[in-house]
Amino acid sequence: MKNKLIKILLVEDNPGDALLLDEMLKEVGNTQFQLSHTTRLDEGLKYLLKDTFDLLLLDLGLPDSQGIDTFTIMNQHAPELPIIILTGLEDEKFAISAVGTGAQDYLVKGQVDSRLLVRSIKYAIERKRIEEALRKSEEKYRNIVETAQSGILLTDSKGNINYVNSRMANMLGHAVQDLLGWNLFNIVDEEGQEKVESYLKRREEGINEITEFKFIRKDGSDLWALISSNPLFNQNEQYIGALGVVTDITARKGVEKALIERQKHLNLITANMMDVVSHLALKEICDVSSHESKFS
Repeated sequence: MKNKLIKILLVEDNPGDALLLDEMLKEVGNTQFQLSHTTRLDEGLKYLLKDTFDLLLLDLGLPDSQGIDTFTIMNQHAPELPIIILTGLEDEKFAISAVGTGAQDYLVKGQVDSRLLVRSIKYAIERKRIEEALRKSEEKYRNIVETAQSGILLTDSKGNINYVNSRMANMLGHAVQDLLGWNLFNIVDEEGQEKVESYLKRREEGINEITEFKFIRKDGSDLWALISSNPLFNQNEQYIGALGVVTDITARKGVEKALIERQKHLNLITANMMDVVSHLALKEICDVSSHESKFS
């Protein structure tokens, strides 16, 4: 940001404070600032429509708006713009509240010099840039996860469900919000609970693997699935949960079951045929023996 022109919109109704801020910015030799100034909130909103800015310096006490509402309105109209709150000591609690709801920083009038002002401006712009990059990155990966053909299941160290994507919820027949906070034990039958215990233990041991699971859907039907699971650890190497990628294999299990039943049926037919053939063969031998004995 050293050689870049930084465009600032100042919304401040006190001419003395506005002049002081302008002089402070002119004292800085290694950065160029272009300051646009207005005294009212409605005029500031018009500026935002006409031009683009790198930062907004905003007084909370204006002729047409007071307190935290001033920030809220500005932030709604320009959510991508970093905002630094200008406040007097008596309004400092409002400034802190504004920072808690999205403002980048606040400066108390009368306690600011040029170095503090410039540092706050540069840090605010950089923090907003990082926040925006993280937001876009999060949206990108969230879209990938939400549109995945596989179910995504995130559990904590106890097996409580912290996140499922839409695909996973649809596979189980539940709404996403219904599943959050549930435990894996809630979506398996009694037979499957022992497998859940083994699953959680192996994740805690740091084992990555693909496991076959039978879940129970909301309507009571079986959901056979393969879970490709990865344990998650924090920076202190403490186990905090697991990420599972879930593939529905219910149809395949149905085919396998049908094939097994078909094979059993074929085995039964074959066994019966062998009995019939053996009986017929024995009868044929007896008939031949009987016929030969007549002519002997």
